[in-house]
Amino acid sequence: MNVTCIGYFDKHSRFYLDIRKELRKTRNNLSFKILSICFSGFLYNFIRYRSCQWPPLKVWIQASKNKKKYKEIINKTDVYDGINYKKLISYHINLNQNISETQLLLQCLAYIDFFKAYFRKHQTDTLILLGDSRLIIETCVAVAKKLEIKIFYVEQGPFNTTFFNDVGANANAVISETHTKASFSEIKQEVDKLISSVAPKKQKRSFIYRGFDFIFSILFEKTKLYPPDLKHTDTFPILFKRKKEEHVIINPNNNIILLILQVPMDVNMIYHSPYFNNHFSILKSVHENLPQKTQLVIREHPVYRGKYEKALYQYASKHDIKFDNASSLKEALAYSNLVVVNNSTVGIEAISLKKSVVVLGKSYYNSTKICISYTPSENLSWILEKGLEFKLDDKNRYFFLYNLKHNNLIQGTINAKHLKASKIIAKKVLQRNKIN
Repeated sequence: MNVTCIGYFDKHSRFYLDIRKELRKTRNNLSFKILSICFSGFLYNFIRYRSCQWPPLKVWIQASKNKKKYKEIINKTDVYDGINYKKLISYHINLNQNISETQLLLQCLAYIDFFKAYFRKHQTDTLILLGDSRLIIETCVAVAKKLEIKIFYVEQGPFNTTFFNDVGANANAVISETHTKASFSEIKQEVDKLISSVAPKKQKRSFIYRGFDFIFSILFEKTKLYPPDLKHTDTFPILFKRKKEEHVIINPNNNIILLILQVPMDVNMIYHSPYFNNHFSILKSVHENLPQKTQLVIREHPVYRGKYEKALYQYASKHDIKFDNASSLKEALAYSNLVVVNNSTVGIEAISLKKSVVVLGKSYYNSTKICISYTPSENLSWILEKGLEFKLDDKNRYFFLYNLKHNNLIQGTINAKHLKASKIIAKKVLQRNKIN
């Protein structure tokens, strides 16, 4: 069994190494390799003497060496080795249009050559990937599918779980009906247990690993010495102390619409948001279409507080729209009458708490049975009115969450101090390799 994993940071390398440890209990002939998108993930493995590579830099050097050859290919055809490579850079182009398209295409062609050689050398038969959108991962998947390599996707899930499937992450995930003989009371009991799960204690990470990512970004991101697929793809915490957050004063005579913001650099915003390009346009559209007697409250993503586009904060200030980052998420959901999301997993948590949800983008949960989905053909003010009136059927809610759990969710989180999900994933990978 020859496994290759692709992750981002040190916490992901730690998670993968635990999968390796579990697999080695039954597979003596295991080959287990880790490729890291960020230097922090590479460093975590390197100082532990574990096999790991940092492909973006290696591939960037390869692209520079083969620049003439690759440019000729770019000028002649959209297809290289049977792969329509020009489609694979769209995530990065949409992320930041200042990124050089030519440099991304050169990097993409070099990735194709890299993975062809890598898979042949290591005889890879199993891939475990974190997410499904970055250039390195999309290129890896394109090559792996041609070679019929098994692919599994990992992503952070709701309710202290980890997404795991062989279809894709985020809106690419599939929630199919689970065939079960369980009674509704048994399904209800299982889902209630899932919803009420207590968050495990997080691993204490050393700042040194991410510190290197931060330093490299500051020093090289605006230069030609940095791989193009690493530019403008990371977000770092605000280093200075934030002002103390205040709780929002809620008007009891109004319906409360809670607008959830997510990370702008997230694939959900770039690939799975067909109607809105940024959070400012979402805020403006929702505010301009508010039903009467409603109060709009904004909740920022905890990693991105204070870092959204300037126009968003100016608009909120001008129209006296309040932010609530002081309440816990459950508290904010509890006082809201309607939750508006683009496609954040907060939508799932809101549904689990019997809240009405309006979904503006594409997601794996925008079923008409459990929420209201927006389309431009329908007036947003009418959608919001409909959302306030929507009554979530309890059976639909429980069946959906039951199917979600059995199709995609693994108990435990990627950054838990005591890892569980990695051990379960290792067993599932072994089972699926035996079946095939």
